[in-house]
Amino acid sequence: MGDTDKTGPAESIDRRRLLGVIGGGAAGALLGTGVGAARPDHANGGNGNRERGPPGNGNDGVGPCTCDSCPEGTFCGKIEGAPEDSETYTFESDGDSFSVTIESVTEKEGGEVTCFEFSTDDEIEQVCVKGGPDIATYDDDPEGTELCAPENPGGQQAAISNVSFCGTAGDELECYQIDLVEGEVIKEFGGDDDPGEAGYGDARRFEDFSVCEDGSNRQNLDPSGTRTREGCEIKWENLGFDSADNTASVYVELLSSDNGSCTITLAGYLLPDGETEYDPDTLTDQEYRDHDTAGLEEGESVTLSIDLDD
Repeated sequence: MGDTDKTGPAESIDRRRLLGVIGGGAAGALLGTGVGAARPDHANGGNGNRERGPPGNGNDGVGPCTCDSCPEGTFCGKIEGAPEDSETYTFESDGDSFSVTIESVTEKEGGEVTCFEFSTDDEIEQVCVKGGPDIATYDDDPEGTELCAPENPGGQQAAISNVSFCGTAGDELECYQIDLVEGEVIKEFGGDDDPGEAGYGDARRFEDFSVCEDGSNRQNLDPSGTRTREGCEIKWENLGFDSADNTASVYVELLSSDNGSCTITLAGYLLPDGETEYDPDTLTDQEYRDHDTAGLEEGESVTLSIDLDD
């Protein structure tokens, strides 16, 4: 087996490769390096569905998918030739798309690429790497793993001749704003139930935090505390979000009230697309999801729970 070496981003391989897409409907191919995008006017066929089955046969210089079949819900995107270091490849089919970025490659003496690693923000379920007469299939979390062509019949490391990815677009995370406040819920910021067009404001808000549906990007959460708003002093405990069922909850006790009783609300909102934390400039773009409200007398307590699913 020949010596190998890693080629980093600063030593990009300057070769032209053919980027192809095997999928249903409008698929295509694009010559060159950099970001490749399939184009409808270069259609090259495919199996036309999202189910397991025989791969489509291509044309325009792009052969059939290297994988025998792609998992249900994915389509096949193919690089004809070895992947190039630091390049991003984008594949499209029937309104679906995914991209992969080549993070590093391994070369034999003479510059032939034998292995590579990739990253992606999408869902890649299987990668098939062809070298010589054989194919190496990777379907156990292939991202971030060194993927290599198989050894040839002579026992030497084969160079990569083409690579296919079975993937689909990654789901965009929903992120939420959770407010624990005095008084009734506001369902539409800037609407009829928010005459001041300023939301709850500091005058009504005991505590608030932002979080995404997988539990990430948790911002500004104080799970317990004591605070007074509008003459209502409360103690709250266990304020939080459960990503297992997309719910938020809190235990609240009314310690004192200027009027003897208070209304306490836990409310949840969907943040605008692309946002992961509260931004007052986009307050009116938040979408109401759920609330739980209770009227408490001094010394009474309650657990409030909300469901953030649409």
